[in-house]
Amino acid sequence: MNEFETDGDQGDSSQPLLEVIITGDGMQESFALDQDEYLIGRAVDAQIQLSSPSVSRRHARIFRHDNDWFIEDLGSRHGTEICGVRIEPNRPVGLHEGERVVVRPYLIKIKSGTQEHSTIFSTDDSGSIQPDSLATVPAAELESLASQRLGLLMDSAASIQQTDDVSAMAEAVIGAVLAGTEFGRGFLLEPVSGGFEEISIICGQTRLGSTDGSEGDPISRTLLNAASQGQVVRLMDEPDIQAAVSIVGAGVKEALCVPIKVGDLIQAYLYLDASAVSGSDSSDAAAFCSAIGRLCGMAYANLQRLELQATQARLVQELEAAQMVQKRMAPAETGSMAGIKWRLDVVPGTIVAGDLVCACQDSLGRPMVFLGDVAGKGAAAGLLMAALEARLVSESERDADLSEMVRRSNNAIMRVTDASEFITLWTVIFDLENNRAFCVDSGHGYCVIIRRDGTIEQVQIEEGGPPIGVVSDYPYVGESVAFHPGDRMVIFSDGLAEQQGPDGNMFEFERVFKALEGSPDEQEDVSRLYAALEAFAGGRSWEDDVTIMSVTHDS
Repeated sequence: MNEFETDGDQGDSSQPLLEVIITGDGMQESFALDQDEYLIGRAVDAQIQLSSPSVSRRHARIFRHDNDWFIEDLGSRHGTEICGVRIEPNRPVGLHEGERVVVRPYLIKIKSGTQEHSTIFSTDDSGSIQPDSLATVPAAELESLASQRLGLLMDSAASIQQTDDVSAMAEAVIGAVLAGTEFGRGFLLEPVSGGFEEISIICGQTRLGSTDGSEGDPISRTLLNAASQGQVVRLMDEPDIQAAVSIVGAGVKEALCVPIKVGDLIQAYLYLDASAVSGSDSSDAAAFCSAIGRLCGMAYANLQRLELQATQARLVQELEAAQMVQKRMAPAETGSMAGIKWRLDVVPGTIVAGDLVCACQDSLGRPMVFLGDVAGKGAAAGLLMAALEARLVSESERDADLSEMVRRSNNAIMRVTDASEFITLWTVIFDLENNRAFCVDSGHGYCVIIRRDGTIEQVQIEEGGPPIGVVSDYPYVGESVAFHPGDRMVIFSDGLAEQQGPDGNMFEFERVFKALEGSPDEQEDVSRLYAALEAFAGGRSWEDDVTIMSVTHDS
């Protein structure tokens, strides 16, 4: 890490936390994730340990990159699912509030950091409701539908499946059950946390005049807990439950709860109750509500699949946009110019495509190379790359003072960026007549020189300066280093140095030196570093671009 990186790179509290709730196989725990990476699996070093034999030792990882959270399946045996869709191994997928990740038999719910829906509170009525008042609705009853309700069910199926978001789907579901039954209130609910004390209302409706103004009355936690076992559950107004103040005291004489399943996991609950004003419902109401619940589960699954597909498509589109800019801007993989020759390779990352590399000549005809990394991803990163390259090339054509080139380019970039956008950059002009290389390090720091005799040296600029786009009018200071015929300068992006291995350690300079030992030329420099990185990553995907350029003094 260079001196201009902020504390945020080491776990700054200003970075977004991720709250997850894990249930299944007897487990129910909440986690506030504040580190940059968490391993999920049975391994003893897993930060999130799941003990079921169906979970692989190193099953998946959740990690933070540029203030966004991602999950990556690490090639597990039974896979990882998001919203019912199995994700591709070793390819990170973005995580969003409210999503549900399945690592069978566990459900990992991404808790919403902001309250999108209103909430209702349940009352613990377990001590006042007698066991014989709570009953699972028999399967035979759930299969019985009167003809008029069957027609309404068929009409409702189309309207529910045609909705394009969860709120609209929930309104269609509640509207259908209130139209087809005598229940006075209907809710589609999701638990706020692992339990049922507070429940998020996705949609709530009351039948006009049916609840005596009791729209805000609490609901039965006992009923929700019973339905969480996966069965449709009914609570009747028996004489021995009159003390159940949570619902009976509010005038409720019957309630029904239908678990909404996506696959074999419960996504939400359809909760209905009837008051003395509305009267009891007929015997096939449970069957009708159960059928609507199944339609709701199918609609949930469809919406979740569409959202995941859209998210993946956006990520691919962003990466392709930035990669297109990179490809057009980068020099040829092998080339020569004014006394230098090089080998260059750029491998796009799975999350970010923001590396910048260019070879040109300054106003005196000396070869100049710059390589950097743009914070961010997608088209915005591509535009920032293009803007900086155009500015640096323009400055090089009218000046020979590298420090001034970088200073003016920084000022130009400052005018079009915000606080979260910056570029780390290594810039070098090769003065081959004097066997010197003049370097400016703008918060980058990744450069080594391989001497003709095989000695490898890390190039460290004592003063340098911060990344481009951070401090206006910063007086960048360069440093001249010896660069003789046959010497090679290897510059690389942080995608190489900061790539993590299975143990969480980074690649860093020690492994760079080891990979380059005995390398005979610039072609082999690049090949060896990539081979070492692949072995080190152990099958993990490369989150960031990896760019390596080896430049030889060829005079």
